[in-house]
Amino acid sequence: MIKKWHVAVTLGLSSWLGVRWVTRPGRPEPLVTQRPDVHYAAIPTLFIPGWGGGAITYNGMLRWFARHGYGHKIATIRVDWAGRRHFSGSWDSQATNPLIQVLFDHSLTRDYQPQIQWITAILRDLYRQYGVRQYNLVGHSWGGSAAVNSLVLHGPSPDIPRLNRLVLLGAPVDEGTAQHPVDATFERLRAARHQLRANEQAQLFNVYGTLPGRHTDGSVPVQQVTALRQIVADSAIRYDEHHIAGLGHGRLHSARQMYQLVAQLLWVN
Repeated sequence: MIKKWHVAVTLGLSSWLGVRWVTRPGRPEPLVTQRPDVHYAAIPTLFIPGWGGGAITYNGMLRWFARHGYGHKIATIRVDWAGRRHFSGSWDSQATNPLIQVLFDHSLTRDYQPQIQWITAILRDLYRQYGVRQYNLVGHSWGGSAAVNSLVLHGPSPDIPRLNRLVLLGAPVDEGTAQHPVDATFERLRAARHQLRANEQAQLFNVYGTLPGRHTDGSVPVQQVTALRQIVADSAIRYDEHHIAGLGHGRLHSARQMYQLVAQLLWVN
């Protein structure tokens, strides 16, 4: 008969190893081949997870990009609990669509205000330390919400790269509810929307899913996503929405069809 303590230790170790496996960032990968339909540039693309997200959010997508000739991961930027940034990998400014995975040690924040500051600090690091002058970004859920706020509130700063393309995946921008109709963060965004002119050549792709018969992806209602129309209206930014019927919130970053769509939006269209 197996002793209970032995079972408990085994289960605990297995759980710990499992967590370590799913939270471990993928290694940098070379670009296996180059495609004739892809535009290659030295512009890095940052991948920002949502609330509670980690390496597993984008590990599959990043591997798929490298193995199908769209771009390749060159580095990981980890933000620790104190907000310090840790860069691992290498930056060689080669025109091969470099990809950077961003991870937050404190991913279970009460709201996404800290992520706004962390993303902005990362962009400043890239500008000052690596000479990056343009960037792309893919943001899921609150990661996308934080990226939009960083763009509008801090985008005009002279020491931040200009946005090239931004792909949002199920990002709630206005989280007002019937009980609390005013979202202070959205109102701040609306008040600062004129600052988008600093990035007037950028392209913004707002992607959202819906479950069958519902106006939500299971976590984020459609109206919270499409409220972004009010922020970009009459701006010079090119804005497009992409509705993915039948896809839930978590699948927006993990479904194979999303890999293809994100690649098209970043490097083909």
